[in-house]
Amino acid sequence: MSIAADGSSMFALIGPAEGADQDRAVLASWDLNDLSKPPVLASPDGDDSEFIAVRALKNGYALTIIRQPYTGALRGCSEGKTTGSTRTWVVKYLITDQNFQDFEEPFIDSLSMRGVSKATEICMAMEARGTVRSRLPLDPEQVVISKLNPRTRNNEIAYYNLDSGHSSDIFKNTSNRSAGYIDDRDGEVMSASGWDEKGNTFQLDTYLRAKKGAPLELHPALSVDLVKRQELEVSFWDAENDRYFIVTNKFSDKKNIYTYDPVTREFSDEPVFGHPDFDASFVVTSSAPSRFGRILGFAYDADVRKTEWVDPEVGAVMLGLEQAFPGQNVNALYISDDLNRIVFSADSSSQPARYFILDDKSKLSMIGNERPWIKPEDIGQSELVFYSARDGMKLPALLTPRAGWQPGDAPGKAIVLPHGGPWARDHGGWDSSAWLPFLTSRGYTVLQPQYRGSSGWGLNLWTAGDAQFGYKAQDDKDDGAAWLVSEGYAAEDKIAMFGYSYGGYAAMAAATRPNSPYQCAIAGAGYAESARINVNVDQSRFGRMAYADALSGRDVIKDVSQSEIPVLIFHGDRDVRVPDEYGKAFYNAIKDHTVAKYVNIPDMPHSLPWTPEQQRLSLATIEDFLNNECGLQ
Repeated sequence: MSIAADGSSMFALIGPAEGADQDRAVLASWDLNDLSKPPVLASPDGDDSEFIAVRALKNGYALTIIRQPYTGALRGCSEGKTTGSTRTWVVKYLITDQNFQDFEEPFIDSLSMRGVSKATEICMAMEARGTVRSRLPLDPEQVVISKLNPRTRNNEIAYYNLDSGHSSDIFKNTSNRSAGYIDDRDGEVMSASGWDEKGNTFQLDTYLRAKKGAPLELHPALSVDLVKRQELEVSFWDAENDRYFIVTNKFSDKKNIYTYDPVTREFSDEPVFGHPDFDASFVVTSSAPSRFGRILGFAYDADVRKTEWVDPEVGAVMLGLEQAFPGQNVNALYISDDLNRIVFSADSSSQPARYFILDDKSKLSMIGNERPWIKPEDIGQSELVFYSARDGMKLPALLTPRAGWQPGDAPGKAIVLPHGGPWARDHGGWDSSAWLPFLTSRGYTVLQPQYRGSSGWGLNLWTAGDAQFGYKAQDDKDDGAAWLVSEGYAAEDKIAMFGYSYGGYAAMAAATRPNSPYQCAIAGAGYAESARINVNVDQSRFGRMAYADALSGRDVIKDVSQSEIPVLIFHGDRDVRVPDEYGKAFYNAIKDHTVAKYVNIPDMPHSLPWTPEQQRLSLATIEDFLNNECGLQ
């Protein structure tokens, strides 16, 4: 669900009416000033298209995303085969009104499409990933969009008038410079960035305007080393004090937030915000007209995204809501100018999101509930824990005990669930993949180890995974299994590993290691060769320097003769990120050495969202394997 910037309308994806295709969501809009009116509904056109996301804009408009399957030649455009036919998905970003009369696609420069080749047309259908960059809350008609120029293949930043459909250019990205921070007040591009080879490394350069309307100028003090994985982002332009707020790990393990003076070209002596244990994320500011641009707080990424509120008015209201919903993640979706209306969501690992309106700071009413049939007591509640790897490195992890677990209960069955990426991390809250609620409701305690190589927990943990996939990074997962046993959550003979994407690689590695701590392994959309962790990174000098060595590891397919435990491999046949041929290759290599099973999931892409039918098939397959071949019933 999403609320318009002006608070006038609400959009959501909801379940279809009785008798309709129950596997395809319906697009819905409401008049937020009169919720007694029934919603306006729109179903997807055709038999195979589906709505997958919606974001309310303002003035009765919304951005919606729709997809449909595509089978054909890509000719090297987008992910997929360079020759022959690829089974994939076409995704379109469209702007519509609250009555769903028209669906416009302003994210491709239509004038530049005249006379292009058929191959370019197909490429644009696959790659036109423009979107809304700013809702411009103070402008009644315009938003800022990025759109793809078919001829240059670069994105362009433009104003887009929601009523007329007219667009006008603001900034043209080039091959070596792209727009960065956009001022939500008026849409001006205040920063840009581009990377450049410098000696034996590559650096990201940042360009800033010293004031509104000034030219973009290079600021060497803001340059960071990409090979060392330094990061820097312009988070906010403080117009009142003529300074920028910069989020970076250039000076520390964790990301901190500094101010930067574009005239003196100096950072603040100390961070204006930092957390000793977690990365800072961004500056939280107000979009209400009377408080526009006021700093409300600073966001940081713990197990979930949290905010340290600094504004006394908004902070008091938000802290009150957080206290009213203990143990849940409260997210403000809309705050009125007078603070007398707040629309927010609340969720946790055991509670799907619920949506509320708080009127006059006292009247609370619920708008709706995702998955209202779910009972929180049937699902485990996550918490952030830390454990030590065998070499002493301190590792964070998300622990979700089985439903109903109480301290002192006997050890039970457990799953070690490593995330994909591998340069990624897990977050708490409701798990949209369904794996956590599915497993904990069936009696499994789940540990999500943030193994070395995980990003988002500081630079040291991230770089510690370089060239260690299948080696020390794999030890981290096994050490997590040992921790579950030592802490009394798991019985030693009742642990399985389940992973997807890179996590699938980790499950394949677990299946090919002797003396495995697991009773079985489940690999979804995995690959068994380290070169597949990030395909084609060695095609450029930058890729070879920044990624190739760092993302290297063990080719576990060479060790299938060591396999001792049953393994399940499942793969979607419209997966272009990790094609199903990778999973089939591992299955064919290991099936003669241990109990192995391969399951194809029809039409499933690599990433969410997955259809209900794909979820039904994959989850049922996982449960059956755990109960039978794995023996953990």
